[in-house]
Amino acid sequence: MNVLLYTDQYTESGERLTHSIKALDNLETLTNCGSMGDLLRHFQTPEPLPETVVLQATCTQDLQRLAPFRFRLEQVFFILILPDAEAETVACGHQLRPRFIAYQDSDFSEIEAVLKRLQSRCATLGATASLPPQD
Repeated sequence: MNVLLYTDQYTESGERLTHSIKALDNLETLTNCGSMGDLLRHFQTPEPLPETVVLQATCTQDLQRLAPFRFRLEQVFFILILPDAEAETVACGHQLRPRFIAYQDSDFSEIEAVLKRLQSRCATLGATASLPPQD
């Protein structure tokens, strides 16, 4: 599994999230964007994104800055971590159309579970795709 991660590693929740993702089995690459500028540069390049993107927004403004890239996020398995459960924040988050939403005050075990499920599903699909066609 290839993952693009945006989080503030220097916060307690950012450290926990990074640790949760690094603990995954079959993690091939982890591209860690340490700043919003790094993340936006990733989105602006024509190269495809990794199949999984995990973004931890620090504020509603982060969500608004990501809005122009919604079409790119729709092409991958996208997990969004919101900074709070305020109505405006949740509404902005849903506009990005993530596959899964969590909050930064969680223990991220649900994100780990979602990523493990995605890994097992991809492994099953990969194994099925490599089988020869049956007559």
